[in-house]
Amino acid sequence: MRRIVVMCLLALFAFLLTMAAAALGAVDRLEVLTLDARFALGVGRQAPGDDIVIAWIDQESMDYMDQNGVPFPWPREVYGQVLQHLRQAGARVVAFDVLFDQRGNAEDDRAFGAMLAAAKGDALAMKFVGFRDGGRDGDETAAFAARALPLGGAGLARQRERGVVLPIAELAAGADRLGFVNIKADADGTYRRYDLLRAWGPAGQAAAATPSLALAALLAAQPDGELRRLDAGRLSLPSGSTIACPDDARLLLNLRGPAFSFAKVKFVNILESINRVEKGEPPLYPADCFRDKFVFVGIHAEGYEDAHPTPLDAHLPGVELHATALDNLLRSDPLRVPAWQSTLAAVAAALAVAIVFALPGVWWPALALLLALGLGLGAASWAWTELVAVPLAAPLVAGGSASAAAFLWRFFVEGRQKRNMHRAFRSYLAPEVLAEVLADPAALRLGGETREVTLFFTDLQGFTTLAERSEPQQLVAFLNDYFTRMCAPVLAQRGIIDKFIGDAIMAIFGTPLATPGHGRAAVLAALDAIAVSEAIAGELRQRGLPPIGTRIGVHKGLAVVGNMGSSARFDYTAIGDTVNLAARLEGANKAFGTRCLVSGTAWADVGDTVLGREVGRVAVVGRHEPITVFEPLVRRERASDADRQLAATWARAVAALRRGDRETARAEVAACGSHRPQDALASLWTARLADPAFDGVFHLDHK
Repeated sequence: MRRIVVMCLLALFAFLLTMAAAALGAVDRLEVLTLDARFALGVGRQAPGDDIVIAWIDQESMDYMDQNGVPFPWPREVYGQVLQHLRQAGARVVAFDVLFDQRGNAEDDRAFGAMLAAAKGDALAMKFVGFRDGGRDGDETAAFAARALPLGGAGLARQRERGVVLPIAELAAGADRLGFVNIKADADGTYRRYDLLRAWGPAGQAAAATPSLALAALLAAQPDGELRRLDAGRLSLPSGSTIACPDDARLLLNLRGPAFSFAKVKFVNILESINRVEKGEPPLYPADCFRDKFVFVGIHAEGYEDAHPTPLDAHLPGVELHATALDNLLRSDPLRVPAWQSTLAAVAAALAVAIVFALPGVWWPALALLLALGLGLGAASWAWTELVAVPLAAPLVAGGSASAAAFLWRFFVEGRQKRNMHRAFRSYLAPEVLAEVLADPAALRLGGETREVTLFFTDLQGFTTLAERSEPQQLVAFLNDYFTRMCAPVLAQRGIIDKFIGDAIMAIFGTPLATPGHGRAAVLAALDAIAVSEAIAGELRQRGLPPIGTRIGVHKGLAVVGNMGSSARFDYTAIGDTVNLAARLEGANKAFGTRCLVSGTAWADVGDTVLGREVGRVAVVGRHEPITVFEPLVRRERASDADRQLAATWARAVAALRRGDRETARAEVAACGSHRPQDALASLWTARLADPAFDGVFHLDHK
């Protein structure tokens, strides 16, 4: 009975561990690796259909036109001629993966717009942006809103988009459909999924569905057709068929292959075909090449590459991403991701524990686990051929952790292998703490004391991307070098490196030996650490690696410090609200676009040694009362005239807001741009000052 209880507890432990890892995003990062492996195996992969053709504006096309006195970008007349030729050849739809958002020759623009209006079955590219709301003006915003898709069902579970960049009015009015082309990559920067729909609407109005270029091309093929419904994981298409589609309309693509897998023609040869037809000669491409086909016009030339990494190609042209999505829609075969993650994790954890406890020794359970793993992977491969992407990461993590926990329990608790693990985990002390202990050996006991200290937290931005581009040995060497160099400014200011938390550093100032002005010391260390981080980022950039950045949070207050842990293992550390608030300030940098945030209590120690500015009153997650937060800019003796002007201008803006003079505050914040271009904090203040209710207080809703 006791063994059964232990088995249940171990399985539950593995399951909860997996769910915690899933909540932190670790399972998702592993899941994309399993997806890539299945894509690479190619089991059940289908070749592209023959009803999609890509007309490439390639380097040869550009060179040909340039030699004939027409450099790129070409007059819109060129595209109008190609559209007219393709429609006369019987093309079902012509979709341009070219953003015609800039005006050219007015007559050419009107002519192309007229051709678009006359032709049936065309789609133009647009994109969503975050730097404005709506379109260029109210008329453009209203015109685009009128194109919204009526979509029944449970609705589109997407965050509302802000602004749009559309083709110029003449072209947008003539086009049958507009489709967005800026598809979102997965968290690791790889494109496996495709945003079929996004939610957008003018400010103050309900958001509606907007199609991607692939879906716009499909809708353009049926002028009277509309999407019918998105509900219960299915999307009803105008043809009456349905496809598996998550509520956020983000499809897992059934990739067809590497770059240039789709049928292709050269744009220059279409132009030559037009010339030949005018001369009464046969075209280079017969009409059958385009009849009843979806033709995408896309660019792939030097200096105009629109390439994206996918599991099958590191440089898949963007237009082929849209072609793949359309091919999936035409064949109704995008991959479906069932919500089985929790169920499979629970089954894998229970099965792994049962196998380890049921079979004797080590080898028999190990062989049985390998057999179960093989059967599971085989079943997942078969499901892949049936268009079901069975979640693998969660059951692998749950099964692996459950079997490991079960083996450990058998070895250490049941007496299979009795070892004294405590010797491998002896306590360690920092040199500064050791010196204090040597002076007073009684200080090594458990417990601590409440004292005023300054906490210093750092986090490494961009580490995940760097890790993906580095070998394990290189990554370890980088971290060792990073920690060594980042710790030097802390130690130089008499701080204690308390611990490393992944790629983060926690340090304490003002203990174990009481030191005056430890808030100032922490801020000076932060400025020096940021300089070190920038130097490291520059070195990485020179080596062709993704750069990194460091965010820092500093807070001064009361905390319990001392030796904490068990009687056999303990650390000299600090706990309390001061620690939590310092960590929250580090995370708050993401919201403000800053690199270092310092609480008012720590800033009070700085005096005139550091030039900085007040970020505002900030209420971090977990605290209702806001605190005043500052951003250190530079040591005062190293400040340039621009730094001093920025700080003075910013101080005037804050003072103006406090006395209720919002117009002056807006003007002063705007003036900061001349001293510090692309100032994220100034942009944030500018946006908030547009709200009459803004009083300088920021409420953060995430860490």
